[in-house]
Amino acid sequence: MADNVPSGASGNAETARDGDSEGVVSARDRFQKLSEDVQGRYRQVSDDVRRGAERASSEIRRGAERASSEIRRGAERAREGYGDVAETARETYDKVRGDAGNLTREVGFYVRDNPGKAMLLAAGVGFLLGLLVRGRDDDDV
Repeated sequence: MADNVPSGASGNAETARDGDSEGVVSARDRFQKLSEDVQGRYRQVSDDVRRGAERASSEIRRGAERASSEIRRGAERAREGYGDVAETARETYDKVRGDAGNLTREVGFYVRDNPGKAMLLAAGVGFLLGLLVRGRDDDDV
C-alpha cells in the first residue's frame, strides 16, 4: 500500500502533523495568555476589593470615633446639666425650708400675741374646710 501512495502524499501527512502540532502549540499559547489575563484581572479585582474594604473600614472607624466623641460630649453636658439642676433644687429646698421655718415662727408669735383672733381665724378656716369637704348633697335641697 505504501507503493500506491504518491510521493507527495506522504509529505502532506507530515505537514498536516506539523500543522496539528503548530495548532496545539498555538492553542496552548492562547490558553496560557488567556490564563494570564484571567489571573491578572483576578488580582486587579482582588486588589480593588481589598482597597475598598480598607477604605470602608477606615470610614467606619472614623465614624465610630466621631460618634463616640459626640456621645462623650453629650454625656458631659448631661452631667453638667444634672449638676446644675441638682444644685438649684438643693438651693430651692433650703430656701423653702428656711421660709417655712420663718413662717412657723411668725405664726407662733402672732398666736401668742393675739390668742383670741387666732382662735376665731382657726374656727373660720375649719368651717370653710368643713363645707368644702362635705360637698353638696342633692338630698338637702
